[in-house]
Amino acid sequence: MKKILFSCVLVVSLFFSSGVFVNKVFAATTSSTVNWDSAASLARVNKIGSKILTDNKLPQYIVFKVSDNEEANAYANFDKEIYVYRGLLDKVQNDDELAAIIAHEIGHIANGHIARQTLVNSAIASIDPNFKNTKATTTVEVAKQLSVLKFSRNDEYEADLTGVDLMVNSGYNPLGMISVLNKICGNYFDVLATHPSGENRLMNIFDYANYNYPTIVKANYKTESYQKALSIIYSNLKVRNASPKKLRKAEKQQIKLKKAKIKRASKIKRAFNPWDTSFAVLQALSAPSGN
Repeated sequence: MKKILFSCVLVVSLFFSSGVFVNKVFAATTSSTVNWDSAASLARVNKIGSKILTDNKLPQYIVFKVSDNEEANAYANFDKEIYVYRGLLDKVQNDDELAAIIAHEIGHIANGHIARQTLVNSAIASIDPNFKNTKATTTVEVAKQLSVLKFSRNDEYEADLTGVDLMVNSGYNPLGMISVLNKICGNYFDVLATHPSGENRLMNIFDYANYNYPTIVKANYKTESYQKALSIIYSNLKVRNASPKKLRKAEKQQIKLKKAKIKRASKIKRAFNPWDTSFAVLQALSAPSGN
């Protein structure tokens, strides 16, 4: 009976997700640092994180943590914990930039990305041993890799845009997200990367902010990193504006994202989402049965 129910959960999961996203969770390792003040850093992260949750009327179920790890990284996990590493904290110039990092990770949790990723990854991991044929196994691996790429890019884009909305509602300048991302995102080849290229993410955020919060964008943002990002953004806008086809496509995309914004605003206020429930079911089905 368990196998039948598990198969049903698996089929439903694959149908709705149409892919897998491998969330890179780095261990919270530490390094010996003389000037690292973990208490002060944690207090700062908690203050900003709690403000974003409160101002957006989101459930207070997220735990914020910091790590004395010199890697410029932050991540959210299925236990609804958000880790911010010292290496990333060292790169933020102001509270707007730190709020951008935290809001992005909250976006992953609130949109159900983490639960969905964990659910589908667990389901596919359990199915691999059933394939004894080499060709079939290869097919599964190829399918997994292709779906990982698309799935993760979509999640990153949505987390960025959710973060922009959360920041605005909490009084932070969303252009701080462009500023900090320009420091840490590499402009690697988008098609073969699990995350979107830095340039594509900058454009995605700028277009969305300019369409939904034009006054903020018009007022500019004075960090050096943001000004450098603008040179990339304006170069892309010049090419786009010279092509009526590209311009129409961009306008249609923003209209679509505006509609998605309204739906997302309602969805993320829920304390639980279907992916949390599905993963709980999967865990129960996978647990060893008693004798």
